[in-house]
Amino acid sequence: MLKLAERINTIPGKFTLQDSLKSSPISQVFLCTLNNTKAVIRFDLPSASLLAIDRRNELILLKSIQHLRIAPKILYHDTAQGLMIWKFVEGDQFLLNSANQESSLQSLGSTLRVIHGTSTPKQSKDIFSESLHLYKNLLEDSSHESLVQKTLSLYDELTADGINYVLSHNDLNKGNILWNQQCYFLDWEYAGLNHPGFDIASLVRTYRLNKNEFHELLSGYSMHNNRFNFDQITLWVVFSELLDEVWEKSVSLLVKNTFNKAN
Repeated sequence: MLKLAERINTIPGKFTLQDSLKSSPISQVFLCTLNNTKAVIRFDLPSASLLAIDRRNELILLKSIQHLRIAPKILYHDTAQGLMIWKFVEGDQFLLNSANQESSLQSLGSTLRVIHGTSTPKQSKDIFSESLHLYKNLLEDSSHESLVQKTLSLYDELTADGINYVLSHNDLNKGNILWNQQCYFLDWEYAGLNHPGFDIASLVRTYRLNKNEFHELLSGYSMHNNRFNFDQITLWVVFSELLDEVWEKSVSLLVKNTFNKAN
């Protein structure tokens, strides 16, 4: 993979790099313009290729849901160089306040329902399961083995309820949800098949929803949905917290190994 400046030079058209938006052990994200269109560019770091993330899979999913108008439009991509550019989505971070809380939660729930009701492309991968398998292999002989076992055991317990897996975002935190007359979901790199309880619990956890607020969310998700109760979702919240720990330990190990190999 080329260095950042060299990768920029491979982008066709008129491109300008602007302010940094965020940085992680996996990627760097910047504002930019491409052919005078306001956009966002993501550059993968070396550790990204060691995770179960598949950029081609991400492209397949994003293209399959473009008609829903709830996700960014891809303007350019080069998976070999680890870069993707998408049109900037105007809007503000989705927040709850007393003035619009009920309608906002219902809108959030209805947007999630649209995703969960959309067919997963046949050629897409099961990124979530592949990620769990990778984390297990990475940490099974480490001091974090018991954490992984606890996390995977809880997942097996929660997914034994017979509910079908659906197309899921799998990373619904505040930074990935925008509002501009409707909800928009960003960062689809972990999207794929999963139990619907995970996305619902992610929203409950992200916005610290109480039982009444949870039911407002579900009223938007489906007016006649009786498959989920607050106690079940609370267990899914526990799983998501454990999974975040597992992810952090796994990525830290991968970054360390990548650094050691480079030196």
